[in-house]
Parts: sequence; structure tokens; C-alpha cells
Amino acid sequence: MPRAISNFNPLRGSSASLAHYHYTGYDPSLLPPKKAHRKPRWVPVAKSKRFRVPQRPKIDQDEYVELLRLHNNYRNNVKSLRHYMIKKYCDKFQTVTNPEEILEVFKVDLAECHAINDQWNAKVKVERESRIARELQEAKEIARQKLEAEQEKQKQILELAEEIVKKEKEASATFITAENIDEAIDNALNDTVDYNFAIDSNGEKLRGRETRPSGPQEKISVRR
Repeated sequence: MPRAISNFNPLRGSSASLAHYHYTGYDPSLLPPKKAHRKPRWVPVAKSKRFRVPQRPKIDQDEYVELLRLHNNYRNNVKSLRHYMIKKYCDKFQTVTNPEEILEVFKVDLAECHAINDQWNAKVKVERESRIARELQEAKEIARQKLEAEQEKQKQILELAEEIVKKEKEASATFITAENIDEAIDNALNDTVDYNFAIDSNGEKLRGRETRPSGPQEKISVRR
């Protein structure tokens, strides 16, 4: 009995595979499976197996009896069917001796078989056309749903783009352009802002290093 070909690879999908990939740089699971290899007939037996006596497989007695029963039933059924077909056609042609009549009987039987086959084909055709129509309708429904989802997605993207453009247009009123760059420079030079401030002994905040207080100053608590 030929040995079964096994595609089992101990490195596939295991920690050893990850370690092998880490150290070698390629995944062994991507390699093609190894093919079964048998020793040629002219190669002698290995020394380690020269005196090895293979053990006969142990089959359960109940299982053996059940398999034997199933095999006998199958063999009897096939034999009965074979004898029935032989007897049927032998009895049909026993009364006919003329070869032309035998051929005519064959043609009639073949025509009956063709008629039965045509009925089966017609039935299968109806079922196939119904199945194809149903699958086509399902495919159309899936395509329609995908199209609606894509249109909704494009609509949301367009609304988002319009919102961004609207915000940019509103913010463009404060943009510095070639027409108002001189005015923007003058405003920046005239509106000096100094973020430095000092605190005196009374807790008053003196803003700027060079500015002078012109009104009531802000007082803050100072820990003594």
C-alpha cells in the first residue's frame, strides 16, 4: 500500500516559525510543501532497519466483523444488480435471432434512455435558470447597496470639503495679501506687545520692560 503524502510542516503557524523568520529573514510557511519520497528499489535496506520486524496492525474484533458485514452486503448488492441486468437483457434478446431486429430493439431502448435523459436535462435546466436568475438578482441588490454606500460616502466627503472651503473663505478676510501687506506691517509696528512684566512690593503687575503705567494697575497676591 503506498504511503499517504503529508503536507504537515511543524514550523507552520507556530512560535518556531516566528523564531525561524527572525533569524533567517524568510517565513518557512511560504515554502512549498515537501513531497513524499520513497527509496528506490535498488537501494539496500538501511543498517538500522535490517533486523527490524514490522508489527502487524491490531484490528479490533468488533470492528473487523462490522467491516466484513458491510463488505459482504456491498458485494451481494452489486452482484444482484449485475445478474438482474444480465437476465433482463438476455431475456429480451432470447426471442430475437435476427441481427436487424436486435439492432432495432437496441435503438428503441436507446431512444427511451434519451427521452428520460432529456426529461432530466429539462428539469435541471429549469432549476439552473431559476438559480441563475436568483443569483443575478442578489448580485444586483449587492451592487445597488454598494453603489448607494459609495454615493453616500462621496456626499459626506463633498460636504466636508464644502465646510472646509467655507471656513477658509471666512478666515481669508484676515489673510495678508499683496494689497494689504503695507497696512499689516504698519499695524504690527504700531501695536507693540511686550509680554514681560514685573511685580513691585505692593503686588502691582508692571507690564513690559520699558512701558510706564498709565492707569490703575492689576494687583496680585504676593506671599511675604
